[in-house]
Amino acid sequence: MNGMTEQLRDLLEKSRHSSSYPLAKGQQLFNCGDKTAHVYWLEQGLLCAYFVTAEGKEFCKEFYWQGDVIYGMRSLLGNEPLPYSVVALEPCNLLRLSVDVYRTMIDQDPQWADYHREQLEQHLLIKERKEAFLLLNTPEQRVFAFHRDYGFLLHRIKDYQIASYLAMTPISYSRIKKRLNLT
Repeated sequence: MNGMTEQLRDLLEKSRHSSSYPLAKGQQLFNCGDKTAHVYWLEQGLLCAYFVTAEGKEFCKEFYWQGDVIYGMRSLLGNEPLPYSVVALEPCNLLRLSVDVYRTMIDQDPQWADYHREQLEQHLLIKERKEAFLLLNTPEQRVFAFHRDYGFLLHRIKDYQIASYLAMTPISYSRIKKRLNLT
């Protein structure tokens, strides 16, 4: 997602409704079933969004790091409960703005409307690219690409979480890492 730009900082200051929101490692930003009441901008830290099956198995949906925007799209756009949870993998500092204020700003301020549209476009592109990445690449290609493109995250995320994100078991991920000399 897009980072915290100067334009965004100006918009947040202009709104005068944003607030700092610290999150401790292991603390949930929101839980499955919640309707998020805020839009968040991650200034520092690392978060993981994940699904949990009825049997208790976790599937990593995505990671958020510095500069990312966390919307809870289903909640923001459809007023639906979220089917996933988001947890802090390390201490985080976020800025937050209530969804109601965010919606008002989008309706009343052309700069906010442009920002929102750009974020939705980015979100859609990222989702479509991830879908193609998971469907069109072999497990080896997925592991290699993750290490190449997100090497800065490797020491911050546990192997089982990376494996889940890449749609494979931790054992498969470990074997592929060894085969590709990525350990």
